[in-house]
Amino acid sequence: MDFELSEEQKLLKASARGFMDKEIIPLVNDWERKYRPLPKDVAINIMKKIAPLGYTGGMVPVEWGGGGMNFVSYGVLIEELSRAWGSLSIMVVVHHGGALDLSRSGTEEQKKRYLPLLVSGNVIASGAITEPNAGSSNREMETTIVCDGDYYIVNGTKTWITNGGVSDFCAVVGYTDKSKGAKGISRIIVDGTESPFEARELPKLGFRSCPTAELTFSDCRVPKRNLIGQEGAGYEATMVAFLFPRAMIGISSAGLAQAAIEDAAKYALERRQFGKPIAKFQLVQQMLAEMVVETEAIRLLAYKACHLLDKGEVCFKECSGIKFFGSETAVRVCSTAMEVLGAYGISEEYPLERYFRDARTLLPPDGTNQIQRLIVGREVFGMPAFV
Repeated sequence: MDFELSEEQKLLKASARGFMDKEIIPLVNDWERKYRPLPKDVAINIMKKIAPLGYTGGMVPVEWGGGGMNFVSYGVLIEELSRAWGSLSIMVVVHHGGALDLSRSGTEEQKKRYLPLLVSGNVIASGAITEPNAGSSNREMETTIVCDGDYYIVNGTKTWITNGGVSDFCAVVGYTDKSKGAKGISRIIVDGTESPFEARELPKLGFRSCPTAELTFSDCRVPKRNLIGQEGAGYEATMVAFLFPRAMIGISSAGLAQAAIEDAAKYALERRQFGKPIAKFQLVQQMLAEMVVETEAIRLLAYKACHLLDKGEVCFKECSGIKFFGSETAVRVCSTAMEVLGAYGISEEYPLERYFRDARTLLPPDGTNQIQRLIVGREVFGMPAFV
């Protein structure tokens, strides 16, 4: 086993960290207070700014303008972005996930039309799966995608859609034939420039600068050419597509926890009590030690999942495992870091309270952590505890 990054990946990490330290971190606290969420023009400008580093299309094949990165290399980028700004990291993961999925599942026409825009950051992608009455049980979704000549008519409401309020490109999942159950679920690109839909922003605890919306599609006419893959192939494709964001939530958890460690360690070296830095106190060192080990555990599990994805494995167990372990452990690490700062840990003058809110907000997306545990159990026993 090799736990070392390649020289290329080390350079990638150093470049990303340097950019974040210089260009992003000094502005984050002000942006988080000012933009709840980021308006579309600001979001596009930021996406275009980080596009050259590979964030918006790093894993997209080179022939489509991307960087041709593997999962581990892209994870390196996401860890550094999450350490800098959780809100932007979540936006980027969802955006890039859409670009990656399209590069693998889209038609040549769809790739030519959308990938250059997505890779450059000139448009922002979103994926619309969750509904008010269909969260963990996606098969109970009510959105319909009905054929009508050269168009599909989309009707339904999607909720908690990351990037929903600022995206033009939205991959919508719904029923083309509900009588077939999961085999009747399909996916389609709803391009807001030609097929308008409504968006209502949903305020939330963490990732406050990251747009999260409820989307409403009312007799939304979408050209037939926008269907992704074949009719009825949407459910299985969606379940496999979930592997990427679940692995990246693990990586994001490591980034958030690392930021908390660095801030807590810095404070412990500067803060003096009883005539010495509190970093000399045994219990403070115990807290830091536990935070470091727990964060390293997140990192190792997350990169293992990425390694398996790079090998082409459909690793539900590892991706679901790191999703729940990473997010829950990051909450604990950030909470402990807040204790190191005492009362300042809950002050908005310090970013630790933001890290804590962001880490806690990682628990529900892309399948609740309870569902992730059941997926791991299914993979272990070979039988599901849910249908």
